[in-house]
Amino acid sequence: MIQTTASFEERVRLAFAPTPRAVLGLVDDLLELCREQPLSLIFRDGKCFVSPAGDVNNSVEVPLPRSAFRAVLARIAALCNELRPNSVSPYGGAGEVCVGNDSRITLRVVFTNTPEEQRLEVTG
Repeated sequence: MIQTTASFEERVRLAFAPTPRAVLGLVDDLLELCREQPLSLIFRDGKCFVSPAGDVNNSVEVPLPRSAFRAVLARIAALCNELRPNSVSPYGGAGEVCVGNDSRITLRVVFTNTPEEQRLEVTG
């Protein structure tokens, strides 16, 4: 669980800290963080950047290889399709995901997961 008293950068870094839960844990932690703060994630120039949605000037660079970023996006697609089957493709789309085990809490996601572009927007 991400602590709300920490700064945005601290909360992002905590979500991206390696854990035994790997990509599944990272996605869970990111979605928890998005309950409080809509996020944009983008992979460009070999680096992953996380920022509050709509505020690219306040981005945090996190250590995440492209393959892991693409795995995060694939997990997001799987979660969208659990909620609404065939609502998105693994390569992108717009849909909704549940946060944690509570199906009453959903977040809106828009993502692209192609060899040329990887990005994710998550809003409440």
